[in-house]
Amino acid sequence: MAQEADYVLAHDDVFGELRRPAVGFPHDLHTAGALADSCGECHHTPEDQTGRLVYIEGEESSCKECHDYKKEDDIPALREAFHASCTGCHRNLIKTGNPKSGPTTCGGCHPRP
Repeated sequence: MAQEADYVLAHDDVFGELRRPAVGFPHDLHTAGALADSCGECHHTPEDQTGRLVYIEGEESSCKECHDYKKEDDIPALREAFHASCTGCHRNLIKTGNPKSGPTTCGGCHPRP
């Protein structure tokens, strides 16, 4: 799946009018270096037999393909999935002392103009 170098996570088709500014997501930054092997952190699908989340190369899709406005069964809502994945990963990078961690606060991801 071709991905823009800088992607905007707005999804107004799911969220409607945003209360905070959309999040800029530099895809290339997230796929460079040590993070290059972790595509499954964001691009995952449930394995048929076990239900475990797995990454299948070439079958990447948008998060909103599975995550919607509200939680459904065991699938978190899109907002919660973004927050858990993004800030969770950034916090883990901080814990490991990685200097390339990202923002963990609302304003860090959703900067006001």
